[in-house]
Amino acid sequence: MFDAEKQLLNSDGAVEKQLRPHHEQLGRATRFRRRTVTVLLSLAALVFVFVAPALLPRAPSTSDTDDLQSSAGGLIDLTRLFFNALSTDHLRTNLEYYTSGTHAAGANKTQAAHTLEYFKKQGIDAEIVEYFPWLNRPLSQRVAVFNSTTHEVLFEALLREDAIPGDPASEDPNNLAPFHAYSADGNVTGQLVYANYGSNDDFNALEQAGISVNDAVVIVRYGKVHSSVKVHAAELAGARGVLIYSDPKDDGYTKGKDYPVGPWRPESSIRRDSVLLHRIHPGDPLTPGYPSTKNSQRIDPDNAVNLCRIPSLPLSYRDALPLLSAIQNHGVAASNISSSWVGGLTSKGIEYWTGPSTLEVNLENRVEYRT
Repeated sequence: MFDAEKQLLNSDGAVEKQLRPHHEQLGRATRFRRRTVTVLLSLAALVFVFVAPALLPRAPSTSDTDDLQSSAGGLIDLTRLFFNALSTDHLRTNLEYYTSGTHAAGANKTQAAHTLEYFKKQGIDAEIVEYFPWLNRPLSQRVAVFNSTTHEVLFEALLREDAIPGDPASEDPNNLAPFHAYSADGNVTGQLVYANYGSNDDFNALEQAGISVNDAVVIVRYGKVHSSVKVHAAELAGARGVLIYSDPKDDGYTKGKDYPVGPWRPESSIRRDSVLLHRIHPGDPLTPGYPSTKNSQRIDPDNAVNLCRIPSLPLSYRDALPLLSAIQNHGVAASNISSSWVGGLTSKGIEYWTGPSTLEVNLENRVEYRT
């Protein structure tokens, strides 16, 4: 039985070997300590961006504090004082501003400058420090179901989100295409296998049920474990690629009303995520243990130990429906493994099965990496 967590722990030796040649870089990195602290303080101050403006328009009056006197020695209830002073209008304004534009890492410097200006107005000694991390950007993506005998394409995922009436940001042509940060570039094809949440226990359960994921494209739900663990576990089990979708049982209409009426994820919404193996080491894969400055020494991507090596893509549950339908009555009924393997799409006529499917799935994830 394989165990992705053991593989991650066993990577510590590789990380140590990777870090050793760069210890001299760590000495130079101390020169950036002050800047790093500034960045961390700025991140912590993001809370201030939302809360401080809400506090500014209205200071608590004497009557407020009189009303908040507790019975225990006349002390003021600071929690109630804090929440009574908040302005939902200012909170809404700030939240709308920061969510109205695409702000992937290394993009939308306008919002960064806006934040810097606001910090300075509040008396915070802040600055923008430029780094040059190795990042990927989406070029093209495809998920298609086809008959390998006739080559007929039976379904092609839209891989896009619907415009929401009354939400201009949903119509922005600059919205980022659905992809996983630090995902592997690739174009793979295989039979489809459903692996629940893609945890170690889930892949072990498939093995015990006699279902192999070797050379398969695996579809899993978001939740329970980090996306990087899902992809890495599938990779260790021999899968060629991974599709991760948002099941309404975890985030959708089975929880309540979906957006824009309620807070839950609508059918076309696609969750972006990172599949970087943070548990091995966080940060830029090419500069392990030291900052990604312009002139930093970088290792070869093939030697980076915190990257998954098989392609992956996120999906909406609208796009996942035909895929899950393609594996119905193939393999083992998911309910025979555990009731926890059954998601919320049963109301859409889906019966959850493990597969593998008889039809083939093509997963294409073309990304460009650059600093």
